[in-house]
Order: sequence, then structure tokens, then C-alpha cells
Amino acid sequence: MYSNYLMDLLSFLYNFFRTVFIVFDVLLFGTLILSLIKGWGFRPKLMQANAPQERIFTLDSVALKERWEEILKKAESSSLESLRIAIVDADNFADDILRRMGIEGKHVADRMEQLPKDDFASLERLWRAHRVRNQLVHEPDFKISAEEGTKTLKDYEAFLKEAGAI
Repeated sequence: MYSNYLMDLLSFLYNFFRTVFIVFDVLLFGTLILSLIKGWGFRPKLMQANAPQERIFTLDSVALKERWEEILKKAESSSLESLRIAIVDADNFADDILRRMGIEGKHVADRMEQLPKDDFASLERLWRAHRVRNQLVHEPDFKISAEEGTKTLKDYEAFLKEAGAI
């Protein structure tokens, strides 16, 4: 008699705990599914290279944008000397961005050589703009037209936008 009572009690406890753990498993599984649904928007977009990226505006990004606008204001001046200064400033700005990206090198060209060609579509334009800057700085008799200067600044702008600086 005592044996039957013990067997009934053990059977009851087994069924009770089995039911409790099944319910607990269903709740955990539901929580997992809900977490996956809620977290889906935070997954890294590794395979979506062309997907638009959200821009987070910080005090630093606003300062960079203002720095670029100052360079453009210099270029809008009617004098070619202001345009030369704007191009040199744009090159310094691009160099600053390369340093912020953690690219090492003694000169701007050293840092540009380390940029992955596949990651930056505007890399050739940056090189062209840098060559124009070098001619402006190292060749005293080099003359630049307003059109060429504007094109050079557009080349810098393309790189800066692609790098996420402006």
C-alpha cells in the first residue's frame, strides 16, 4: 500500500515537473523568437554594400561639414589665389580624414597608397586632385583655371563624401 502511494506520488511529481518544464521551454522559445524579430534591424549589413546607411550626426561631423563649407567659401572668391588656398586646404582636410581613419604614413601619398582600391570608388579622383595640389605648391609658375580648380574641389568632395566626412 505504501509502495503504491509512493509510485502515485512519483508519477504525479514527474508529470507535474514535466508539464512545468514544457511550459518553461515554450516560453523560452517564444522569447528567443521575439528577440530575433526585435533585433533583426540591428544586424550588420555585411552583404548589402549598396544599402543606404544612416548618418549619425555628432558634434565632430558638424564641425567637419563646417570645415568643408569654409573651404568652398574660399573657392567662391573671384581670385585664383583663393582657389589655390582652397585646394591646399581641401588636401589637408582629406589628409586629416585619412589620419582619423587610422591610416599610417609619413605623407598624404603614403596614406593614399594604403587605401583599399575596392573600398573607395573615388580614389583615382583623390589622386588626381592631390597631383593638382602638388603642382600648385611645388611649381611656382603653375596656373590653374577656375574650371580646373572647381573640378579638383569636386574630386576632393567625392572622396570626403565616400569616406563619410561630409
